[in-house]
Amino acid sequence: MSFSVIFAIIAGAVILFLAIYATTSLIKGGQETTYTEAAKSIDNYLGDLVTGISEGVSTKIIFKKETRILFDCSYSSESTSSPFGQQTIGFSEESGIGERWYESKTKITRKNKYIFANNTEQGKKMFIFIKPFYMGFKVDDLIIMSSNQYCFVKNSMPNRIIEDLENLNMENVNLVDSLNVCGNKNVTVCFGNGNCDVNVYSDSCLGCDEYEVGRVEKDGGSTDYVGNLLYGAIFSSPEIYDCNLARLGKKTAVLSELYLGKIDEVSSKNCNSVIGPYLQVLSNGFNEENVKSQYRVVKEMDSENEIAVCKIYPGETYGNV
Repeated sequence: MSFSVIFAIIAGAVILFLAIYATTSLIKGGQETTYTEAAKSIDNYLGDLVTGISEGVSTKIIFKKETRILFDCSYSSESTSSPFGQQTIGFSEESGIGERWYESKTKITRKNKYIFANNTEQGKKMFIFIKPFYMGFKVDDLIIMSSNQYCFVKNSMPNRIIEDLENLNMENVNLVDSLNVCGNKNVTVCFGNGNCDVNVYSDSCLGCDEYEVGRVEKDGGSTDYVGNLLYGAIFSSPEIYDCNLARLGKKTAVLSELYLGKIDEVSSKNCNSVIGPYLQVLSNGFNEENVKSQYRVVKEMDSENEIAVCKIYPGETYGNV
């Protein structure tokens, strides 16, 4: 071949490479913008959904493509400049160009939400439900997010939990009479039985319902739970669960201090309260190591507060004060 032909081939290859590179860079830039906006829309959607929730509600988000939502969590107030830590949300879609999954470098940060999920949730549908969390008084809402299909075996399940799940009417949660009918693609959940992917066990607790306090075993590990944290322990990664548990413990400590201040206020009006010592204990907060013992303190405190003439906080089962 002549020099001119060789030069034309080389020049054409260079031009083609530059064109592909520029196009890929442009697409990635567009993906970055799209994923950032998508993460923000999910974040805003969750914020609107939680407002005003007291009993629990469920919904779902449908995506056009296979989608990944990436969760991270930190409870360190020093590193997050927030007294209750924070969570971050990333977003990625399956792509037909370049890398199969392009992960956005921009993540959305939320300091006032408690999202329980796996570190990575993937699918075209994301299922969400919200349950309130009480430590006597309401601490905050628990946001449970999952893309997996779950199969709950009703054998040994308390009726209140069965009714709870039935009322939520989640598409990705099936209640069955036997483990044998659960498909291989389902995450199986058993109560008091060690043959499932997720196994729930109940602990003794004075004044507590069955399975109100206990532990969840899965993936070779064990996690303690109290109250509606049961759902967080079932549906989320241990790292996300432990982080959010510590964050909720910090918020409980702050709220306890506020209610201690309210005791001083009502005492000046000749309306004394006996729950001060309980609140003093709760003002130390809690984490995965002592959440059960703190919850037992809560049950005693709640009984005293419920029958008091001057209630210090509105409880879970009785009205406003």
